[in-house]
Formats: sequence, structure tokens, C-alpha cells
Amino acid sequence: MPASDAIRIEPRPFLRMVAGLLNRCPSWVASPTPDQNYLLARSPVGTRYIFQVLSHLSALDSALQDVLSARQAHRAEGVVLILLDQPQGASFSELAQAHGVQLWTLADMDYLVMAADLESNAPLAHLGLHTQQSSATITAPPAAAGASSTTSQG
Repeated sequence: MPASDAIRIEPRPFLRMVAGLLNRCPSWVASPTPDQNYLLARSPVGTRYIFQVLSHLSALDSALQDVLSARQAHRAEGVVLILLDQPQGASFSELAQAHGVQLWTLADMDYLVMAADLESNAPLAHLGLHTQQSSATITAPPAAAGASSTTSQG
């Protein structure tokens, strides 16, 4: 296919589509920033994320610095960069991971579409987003709780 026939995805409309899909997932709230360069989202457990769509992978390092600055400015805990093209080499992926930035490709977007279609957060958890509270507390097993209530009746 000649380059002139290639489909070009514009980042801002794509980011609005991501917001719409996230808003269809249970207890997610998402909206673009006023300049529409980023998307702010809050997960069901209150984790704040900032999303950015990158269509030109020629300036990945500066884009990474921009989104890290935006994370601080918007007080987000997580960062997701959606890459509309595959980066060449593993060095950028390693750099992003070292800064706690999640990289999504168009293939990963299938999980977001699935989450919106199913109105389920499970596919988002597969992508590494915080969707439910961790069970860090230890509780009594159900049988022990039931046994204590029967002894108090007798």
C-alpha cells in the first residue's frame, strides 16, 4: 500500500475515544485536559492516571519528559502512553518502564474496547491499571465466623 493511502490517526480525537471507552467501564471517570493533549482518568479505587497518545515516534524521549511533567502538574499516580506505531528497539520501553510509564500499543487497545463492551474492569486489570482494592488485611475464614455465632446462641 503506498504511503499516501495509509490511514492517519489523529491523537486528539483518538484520546477522546479513549475517554469515552473508559467512561463506559464501571466506576471510571475520564476527560481530556482543557488543551486536549492529555486525558485524565480516575479508576474505581481512586488512582489517577494521565494518558497521552503519540503518533510520531521520532521524539519519544521529549514526549516522555512532557508526560512526566504533566503527571506532576495534574497530580496523577500513573502514566499511560498510547503508541500509534511500534517503537524500534527496546531502549525506549526500558526507559519508560524505569519511570513507571505504561506503554500501550493499538493491540493493547483491544482490552480497553473489550472492557467497555463488557462493562467490566477485568481487561483493564490485565493491562496493569488499578481497578480494585487489594486485600491486604487478614480476616477470619467464613467457617470460623459462623462457628462463633452458633456458640453464642447456645
